Amino acid sequence: MSNETRQLNYDPADPDKMKLPIGITCGDCRHIRRCKAIFGHVETDTYCDWSPSCFEKSATSAATGG
Repeated sequence: MSNETRQLNYDPADPDKMKLPIGITCGDCRHIRRCKAIFGHVETDTYCDWSPSCFEKSATSAATGG
């Protein structure tokens, strides 16, 4: 297990807690294939159906600076 603490994109006081940060889309997430299959998401969506959000930058997105 890592000593690194992951910061979750979740705030119970915020009704928009599943919105992705500005400039980030589902296409930037490493889980996009799963979310396309389960929720019907597309790469241009800007919200996460997981609560709290499980957004993780994809290796491809990180490599391209996107």
